[in-house]
Amino acid sequence: MGCLYGDFIPNENYYKYVQKTVWDFWSTSKPDYHKWNAMKFNIQLDNGYFIFAAGGFTFDDIQELQEEPKRIDIAGVDRHVIEDFFLQKEPRPFTKDPWEPISIEQKIAFENELRKEIGIYQDKSFWDLFTSNKSQHILADFEISALCHDSRNDDVLFITRKQNYNKQFAIIHLTWRGSKEIDNYPRVEFYDSFDDFKYNRMYPDKAEWEY
Repeated sequence: MGCLYGDFIPNENYYKYVQKTVWDFWSTSKPDYHKWNAMKFNIQLDNGYFIFAAGGFTFDDIQELQEEPKRIDIAGVDRHVIEDFFLQKEPRPFTKDPWEPISIEQKIAFENELRKEIGIYQDKSFWDLFTSNKSQHILADFEISALCHDSRNDDVLFITRKQNYNKQFAIIHLTWRGSKEIDNYPRVEFYDSFDDFKYNRMYPDKAEWEY
């Protein structure tokens, strides 16, 4: 993994919804990382790829130095992202039909639905006390980040991260039940790397699509 940084040019939404939290974060000797992570920052490249930053994001934006140029730092970036998209002479797409990049709205919807289907809820109910010992879905303790989807169906490629687990990506067929599934649904198809996904799923899908 590696790190990226660059100039950060805020828009109106940043000034309206985010900047105060950034100022508060930098103004204390004990930053509130829980509140920071709750902001759920997402960074999308021009080609549609959403960066999964294992080390998180920070913005150089201090209230006392508002007129100074702002910088963004992204830590823990997958090596393939740097090699495929930053060390190339020209930007290039990361998907091939029928796989397509997703919007931020789709990303949030896919991730929220997956959490529901595997039984991860931000606010546990009374009944969770009686079900917490039941068998969990294999993804229950993974970090997840939706990346792209198959335009023909409900297959979504997720970045899937768990300490000491070497499968880095997974295709998940969402059921859109809106609640916890049973019998280990939704089904998961793991891939070692993005290249593994490209050569063993996306390119064969492309050949079938064009046939």
